[in-house]
Amino acid sequence: MTYSHVERANDLEPSDGHRILREECPLHHEENFDPPFYVVSKHDDVLKILKSPELWGNSDGPGVFYQRGGVLGSTDDPDHARQRRVLREVFLPSRMRLLEKKLETICNDLWKTFEKPGEGDFVKIFAFPFPALAIAEILGVDPNDREKFHKWADDIVAGLGGGDLKLVDKANQELWEYIDDLVETRLILMDQGDQLPEDAISTMTIAFSKGDLSRREIQRLGHQLLVAGHETTASLLALMVYRLSSQPELLTSLKNNPKLIEPAVEEFLRFDSPVQGLFRTNSKACPVRDSVIPAGTKLQAMFASANRDPEIWNDPDSIRFDRDPKLARQHLAFGWGVHYCIGAPLARLEARLALKKIVTSNTTLEVLEDPPTTPPFILRGFTELRIKWN
Repeated sequence: MTYSHVERANDLEPSDGHRILREECPLHHEENFDPPFYVVSKHDDVLKILKSPELWGNSDGPGVFYQRGGVLGSTDDPDHARQRRVLREVFLPSRMRLLEKKLETICNDLWKTFEKPGEGDFVKIFAFPFPALAIAEILGVDPNDREKFHKWADDIVAGLGGGDLKLVDKANQELWEYIDDLVETRLILMDQGDQLPEDAISTMTIAFSKGDLSRREIQRLGHQLLVAGHETTASLLALMVYRLSSQPELLTSLKNNPKLIEPAVEEFLRFDSPVQGLFRTNSKACPVRDSVIPAGTKLQAMFASANRDPEIWNDPDSIRFDRDPKLARQHLAFGWGVHYCIGAPLARLEARLALKKIVTSNTTLEVLEDPPTTPPFILRGFTELRIKWN
């Protein structure tokens, strides 16, 4: 099949390419890429990969390049399970409920820009700063450093799909040093018998004092939370606005029935999965569909394609808020199984608050031009979204 998944992955509507993969080559070999890799695009095949972590592991990294020495989503059990146990309390429903009022205040403050008519970049004005400030609140970092986070996150995420690895290394090092300084501050507070702030860095520092995490793991876990915690949510918020602008009947539906906001978030996640698909590497040669994949092969499990598979979803290429609630959360936007996104509760909360603000506000948002898409082919989002509001 003379089809390039990489060339089509960042189309404005990548689902067109996903349909070609599902229908013509459900196991696709991307040969003209270094390293070459495979792609599975049908829901059942993707789910099978995600449910087999002992065979299809994460320890070679979630991107196309082989990168070892990661944490959480970039490693496997038993390290993965140990690290996840430490961080689980950060994202408990009770913690999210306590966080909700703070995030609602942040959301309202950012929205003030839209209270007077104007034009601008929705990504810069709202979609990026809201999740950046939210993850700063979770981690316990200075929200005024969010532009640093943005630069670090952009360079790191670009590396997952083939960006400049020198920039990745530089961003990693700067971010690790930043997190290490935060840990040092908390260790001093512990030595003095002072109370620690209630945040993820404190949670990890306490785990370090008990021998449950190393300093290196804290650096990398903080790094992963910071990057994954706002880059993809920013994409989701921009994608929601893009769809609501191009299909105003959706916004009318939500205004007429605000109870649809929560199912709408799930439908937007299904329809425009911000993480198009992450990579797994097999520990031994194994069959996938009608081929045998050699051990140590990179394979991309296409979450976004699985979320449009007509064998699972009725009318998959339409945004519908009336889907069966039992099926609505069965999408794979957050992955599945042991590596299901630990930050999913936070992403859902941010998306719900943002969508509620859009729906209840009297502001109308109109997209002015087709937006440029994010470059790494494992993600789905916009580098900017030019809009007019009044």
